[in-house]
Amino acid sequence: MRFAFVLVNDRTPFRQAWCMQCCEPISGSYLREIATRLPYCDHQCYALFCEMLAKDRMRAAS
Repeated sequence: MRFAFVLVNDRTPFRQAWCMQCCEPISGSYLREIATRLPYCDHQCYALFCEMLAKDRMRAAS
């Protein structure tokens, strides 16, 4: 499984956005996943999302 993201520094999204993992408002710097364009407040929230997604896929394959 391969994930790709863009790190955005010192810039907020055009519209108000919230982290897809922890639901905190995005401000300053954030990550955006390339495939889905979903925002995450930092690399830790993105890593948690990827971990949960991998577990869900393994469960579905069982």
